[in-house]
Amino acid sequence: MPRLTLGTTTAAALAALLALAGCSGDDGGTDRGAPATTSTATADTRVIQPGRPGETADVIEPGEEIEVVEGGYSETDVRFVEQMIPHHRQALAMAELAPDRAQDERVLLVADRVIAAQGPEIAALEAWLTQRDLPLPPAGTEHDHGLPGMITPLQLEQLGNTEGAEFDELFLTYMSQHHAGAIDMAVAALGGGVDQLAIEMATDVSVTQGVEIDRMREILDSL
Repeated sequence: MPRLTLGTTTAAALAALLALAGCSGDDGGTDRGAPATTSTATADTRVIQPGRPGETADVIEPGEEIEVVEGGYSETDVRFVEQMIPHHRQALAMAELAPDRAQDERVLLVADRVIAAQGPEIAALEAWLTQRDLPLPPAGTEHDHGLPGMITPLQLEQLGNTEGAEFDELFLTYMSQHHAGAIDMAVAALGGGVDQLAIEMATDVSVTQGVEIDRMREILDSL
């Protein structure tokens, strides 16, 4: 029987949903996931069910029974969301230095994009945890995490003590590193996540920050 996984925000749109079957990876003995609920339904129309990255789509014909999976999230989802919050917070701290220190207008535009994108993303990530009665990462700890791509407190201080062309080069170097780390985290989430919204956020991080890395490297090459 085909399985259809429904996210909490899209349960009414049967034809547009992804099948998010999967399981969490090694969680070191901790599992804060929640099981999904399952039910069956009969398809009224022909539905194309997209596969996960690298997988082919399934075709559900009218009258065919579908196993509908609603809700549920894995330890992988939780880790991605709670770790991406301090990761994004540090990106904001870096970007907020640019208006007073950057020389190249293109660097200012990169910083503006980071602020415009990652501020709302933090709010969405925090809401995801709150809706599941999970604690938010404490404020002020974003520079102490050994997460992929994050710079050290000393490097952040160094960035804040530079300006002009020196700031531009250092900012682009550090932010490219930071984005690459976020992509690594997103890829890991896509490999073991099951929650619709968490997977959508991880996909967005992977795509948009990859594009921004390419742009930052172009600017670095032209400085």
